[in-house]
Amino acid sequence: SLCYSPMLRDHDVLSVAASPSQFLSKEELTIDGAGRTDSVEETAYLILRDVHPADTRNLVVQICGSCPEKLAQATTALLDAYSRTGMLPAGIDLNLGCPQECAQREGFGAFLVENNASAAFSCLSSMRNAIDTYPYRKTSNSIIPSLSAKIRLLDSGIDDNIAFVRRLRSAGVDYVAIHCRHRIDKHNGNADWESGGKIVAALSSEMPIVLNGGINDHEHATSVVEQTKCHAVMAAIGYLRNHRLFEAPSPIPTYFQPQHLALEYLDLAEKHPPPSYLYIQKHLRWIFRGVLQPENDTSFDKFDYSDWRVKLWTFLVRPYVRSIEQFRMFVALYVQLSYGGNDDLVPESIRHLVQDVSFGSVKKAGKRTKGDYIW
Repeated sequence: SLCYSPMLRDHDVLSVAASPSQFLSKEELTIDGAGRTDSVEETAYLILRDVHPADTRNLVVQICGSCPEKLAQATTALLDAYSRTGMLPAGIDLNLGCPQECAQREGFGAFLVENNASAAFSCLSSMRNAIDTYPYRKTSNSIIPSLSAKIRLLDSGIDDNIAFVRRLRSAGVDYVAIHCRHRIDKHNGNADWESGGKIVAALSSEMPIVLNGGINDHEHATSVVEQTKCHAVMAAIGYLRNHRLFEAPSPIPTYFQPQHLALEYLDLAEKHPPPSYLYIQKHLRWIFRGVLQPENDTSFDKFDYSDWRVKLWTFLVRPYVRSIEQFRMFVALYVQLSYGGNDDLVPESIRHLVQDVSFGSVKKAGKRTKGDYIW
């Protein structure tokens, strides 16, 4: 199995490569007033510090951009950075499927494909050349990273989709990951597995095809492989919400409960700290989204702050909730409010917290001194 990195901008990678020592000494990411990290600092953390060999050997570093020269330079910079750790990543991927507003503003992702497909091919060709001509040193895994592209379905019909993927192959990719939705769909609606299957049928003898789009569990993943005959599937949101659902056979029922998933994640986050507490807040939001923001409950009003679920959902991303201790207390507060402290549903590791925890005690736990919150 492979794991993709967060999407890194080519110019951020180059900024880090120009002055790596500037970032190695920085212990904490800068967070602005809107609760956003600095993208260059975040990139530096991911490629200079978050580089454990056990992770890197299965890592695909995903980058974005629209300039062939910059992407080639960024590819080389990534290979330099990982060569110094003694472990090269499994691959480097060009994101040609991002549908977000940032991609529209900056002209990358799905918007690059729609507006200038020839430039997308040139970008991949330049990255292919950078990988092929890199002066590799001996590393622990001694592999040459693959080159891939992640795309979405084009609006112009299946024949154009097949022709487009074939041109990606000619540009130098080793495989393609296809999100089986259109750019305008973003992450909404059902994936078009029929179109994905037709692309696989036409091209599977030429290159591996990975399909993606709302895959939420092991059964669904298996079904998509059987239906489309693709080489592999990719999961994103479903995996963030509950990675245990991708195990086979199905895990024991307690693993479906968000409090158990959250505590398992927090143990890992304590052992392997992410770049910022914002990562923990965002990941816990994925774990608790289904119970705190129920999509199928017609009586639920996400603006009704008398509902404890709405209050807890917004409380999670308060800037003063940022320590591992506070996040564990947050889980205890969820158990208290959701189950009334029912002993059968309380994880043993937080049993001592459930009875007395409150919104106020969670906030107070983050203070060392007045106005000083820890991470």
